[in-house]
Amino acid sequence: MRETDSFTNKTTCTISVMTKKTWLFIFFLSIAFSAWLSIIFFSINRADVDEKVHYRQISRFVKGNYEILPNLTTIPGYHVVIALFSKIGGYHSLEKTRIISLALSLITIWVFFIISKRLKVNDPHIKTLQFMFLPISFLYFPLLYTDIPSLLFVLIAFYFSIKKQYYLSALFSLVAILTRQNNIIWIIFIWTYNYVSIYGFSISMAKIIAYLRLTIAHIGIFAAFALFLFFNHGVAIGDKTNHVAGLYLGNIYLFLAITGLLFLPIIITSTFHKINLCKTKKFLAFGLGAGFLLASSFVLFPPQLHNGNLKLTFLMNIVLKYAYGEYAYLYAIAIFLGCIFIFIAKIEKTNLLFLPFAALYLAPSFLVAQRYSIIPLVFLLLFKKETDKKSELVLLVYFLILSLALIYIVFNTAIDF
Repeated sequence: MRETDSFTNKTTCTISVMTKKTWLFIFFLSIAFSAWLSIIFFSINRADVDEKVHYRQISRFVKGNYEILPNLTTIPGYHVVIALFSKIGGYHSLEKTRIISLALSLITIWVFFIISKRLKVNDPHIKTLQFMFLPISFLYFPLLYTDIPSLLFVLIAFYFSIKKQYYLSALFSLVAILTRQNNIIWIIFIWTYNYVSIYGFSISMAKIIAYLRLTIAHIGIFAAFALFLFFNHGVAIGDKTNHVAGLYLGNIYLFLAITGLLFLPIIITSTFHKINLCKTKKFLAFGLGAGFLLASSFVLFPPQLHNGNLKLTFLMNIVLKYAYGEYAYLYAIAIFLGCIFIFIAKIEKTNLLFLPFAALYLAPSFLVAQRYSIIPLVFLLLFKKETDKKSELVLLVYFLILSLALIYIVFNTAIDF
């Protein structure tokens, strides 16, 4: 009887914990849906330049006109998918198109969750909620941008890769590239990450040949992309004059500054908990040095801004105006804190591979935009080790407050996000 009672108590306790997590998830999801629906229906006249371009391209496809707009920079895979669903029901409008885009974007939440479980995250529910309210991407879920669908296909490709289902991974890798061409960097990362997961950092001809045979579909994608670059004379489809690839530090600085700001609660709590300094002393010292060098390089040699960053109708451009001007020291501190967080996040050695690929992804773009940091930040959130549960809940609430504050700014000013 005692064993039966013990088993019953454990089962009841487990169900109770699951019920709490479920209700917590539903509660936060209802907040997110309310915010997203308000964006869809109450910011109908606030579509910015980029969203208008995407909507015009989708509208052309809906009407049977398959001509690509000259100022569209991406392969219109996203636009074809949204247009196909938009034709269902016959009524085409910006609101309906946004709802379809939101429905597609919502799949990303589920994919992030199952990846978290696959990577054996301590609490995938909390981490998924943190992802959902990540301020840098939260507003884009219902809007007509390729960034969240792009993230979706990259994550699906990553998921199938870590499941060793290489052909499915290659299929979604191709879809990711058809959504945004520069996702080729993340596909190479996924391909490299999987090699290291199997063979470690050991390289030999036998291992390389064996891996090439396993991932022959990916090799085909890489070859096809090389041909695309050759015949297209670059990555961008249209508007090539405003998207000249090069080596720029603006988005790398922004990624680090956003990281420092977003994970400030973890930096503070880790400082008070002394973050196991005995084990991480050398690693942390390296982070301090890297942070100081990068922060100093920004202050001493601030990069030039793209003409698109001079339009002060966008919140990010206003931030950059002050960050590159009278408040450069605050921006430098945020960059420094971003470096510190990366070095205290206890990211496993294999997972650290995402950092050089994040730099390769960010560096070619002259235009500085927070949207470009979405995929690197999502991988950072995914790979970082959780601290104590209370700190992770604080981080979730912090993300929620920041996201709602951004919505308030967008709704109550003439500023676009």
